[in-house]
Amino acid sequence: MKPQVIYDVRLWPADSPKTPLSAVLTYSAADPHAVALLFTCGRTVTAEYIFARDLLAEGLRAPAGQGDVLVAPHEELGDLYLAITLTPASGYPFLLYAVRELVVDFVDQTFRLVPHGREQVDVDAAIATILGEVTS
Repeated sequence: MKPQVIYDVRLWPADSPKTPLSAVLTYSAADPHAVALLFTCGRTVTAEYIFARDLLAEGLRAPAGQGDVLVAPHEELGDLYLAITLTPASGYPFLLYAVRELVVDFVDQTFRLVPHGREQVDVDAAIATILGEVTS
């Protein structure tokens, strides 16, 4: 099993900030270019967004992304909060806020695990996974 970084996060919907959502940010050295944002209810994953680690890192400083995931510093409280806009496959975009410091810690941990420029994918293992084969 490849090393990974997992952070529990609370996200506050812009339209309902008194009702935080439980989510998990994950990163694995097995897929070094991607992070996953998993929405959970108990131990059940209810929604999943996978996007570039670089998008998340860039979004800490300035607006980044296009399409399904956009990340930017909060317009008024950029030092404290991060704005994450998600667009589900069928539906309208929704805006969430995250504590910026927690996301910074998560991103820092991912770059400690796999430094920028050192992302390498095991192509044989990826092909085997796609084909449903087990690798050792």
